[in-house]
Amino acid sequence: MSEPARGETALAAAPTAERIKGTSLWADAWRRLKKNRMAMAGLWITAVMSLLSAFAPAIAPFDATYKYEWLVTRPPGFTHPDVLVKNELRLGHAAGVPDSYANARSLRFEARDVRRTKYRVFIEDGRVDRILRPGERRDALEATGESYLAFRRDGVLVPLAVDSLRSGAPAPAALAARRVAIVFLCTPGEPVVIEATQEEGRVVSLTRNGRPEERVEFDGRSVRRVLADGEEQARTHLLGTDGGGRDVLSRTLYGGRISLLVGLVATLVSLIIGVVYGAVSGYFGGWLDMALMAIVDVLYGIPYMFLVILLMVTFGRDIVVLFVALGAVQWLTMARIVRGQILSLKQKEFVEAARMSGTGHLGIVFGHLIPNTLGVVIVYTTLTVPAVILQESFLAFIGLTVEYQGRSLASWGALVNDGVRALSSDGGNSWVLLVPSLAMAVTLFSLNFLGDGLRDALDPQQRGRT
Repeated sequence: MSEPARGETALAAAPTAERIKGTSLWADAWRRLKKNRMAMAGLWITAVMSLLSAFAPAIAPFDATYKYEWLVTRPPGFTHPDVLVKNELRLGHAAGVPDSYANARSLRFEARDVRRTKYRVFIEDGRVDRILRPGERRDALEATGESYLAFRRDGVLVPLAVDSLRSGAPAPAALAARRVAIVFLCTPGEPVVIEATQEEGRVVSLTRNGRPEERVEFDGRSVRRVLADGEEQARTHLLGTDGGGRDVLSRTLYGGRISLLVGLVATLVSLIIGVVYGAVSGYFGGWLDMALMAIVDVLYGIPYMFLVILLMVTFGRDIVVLFVALGAVQWLTMARIVRGQILSLKQKEFVEAARMSGTGHLGIVFGHLIPNTLGVVIVYTTLTVPAVILQESFLAFIGLTVEYQGRSLASWGALVNDGVRALSSDGGNSWVLLVPSLAMAVTLFSLNFLGDGLRDALDPQQRGRT
């Protein structure tokens, strides 16, 4: 068969590599896809969510490491003075304040004195056993009004996420692992004004209520207002904060990076394995096909989520392990789909023409057959991404959060888990759960709508009907 005839036969048989490079098949598919409003909406929403997540460091209002525990859980729109958990001003030294105004010439902090009463809390089996202070034993310790409970961690006084401790009641999560905890009942007192001036990045004058001081330390929670060079310094959390004082909007954007990255990379791993495996099985057939498909059948009988959990427990929760673990269980269906396509294509005239022209087996598989399966592969890939995201979210929800260089990476699933734990019995703190849940749900729906639209647009039977 001549070379032009071979090309014409290939074009007529299926969506070959030449047609993929051309305009007919893909232009027609794009035209049909544009008529599917749900698919186009899914395409645009997926693109927007991907861009927001990819450029999270540039557009997120707070850094990924932002964590002011003294804020605790705050509702959307909450605004607070821009201060650190622990602030320090000392003559002759740089000011221990946020970098955003650390070099200001004049600083003014309007705060309140905090009176701390120290208690020793004994904990057994995760429950409060007794509460003691010198000469006093209490059955309960409660914070009322503007007072709050706090404990020291790494030398910093951190507020507890609860307003009371009672004997026999479960201990707060921050204290549950301890046998003895030192807890402070902090009560705001008289107003305090702290003023400082700086030159060349060092404090040259410091006063507290007008009296000169050598050094002043104060907790961020006690500050009511901050002025730097006469301008008020404040931070606003558009979607509120979680129990750790972390910005929910920023965490959701950074969480999207993890979820989408896992979805894309794990799908790519499954795509490479499945396409090659299915193509080799379908092309060579015979005993090799039977053996390869028998392996697929055996693997299908193993609960895939159990296998993923086993791999992560055995080899660690590193994100690379997760890529391999999820990709290693997602390729089975892809292999079967590609094998079926190859079985129907390998008898076509363009394959026979390739053999007659001297093309080897690998050249036929990778140069002619696999390109003809791209339509089906693209559709299934689009539908695999949301499935992988959902699986990773489930793993994060049950506590198997992924890690990178020993640091936990909070994906949407981990954020949803945090939201469930933050949700109070009366439905309070709902924004901590609602925001990441909506982000994940909208993205998953969009990807599924896009996959359905691509399936219809690339269906050969639909050509010429619209």
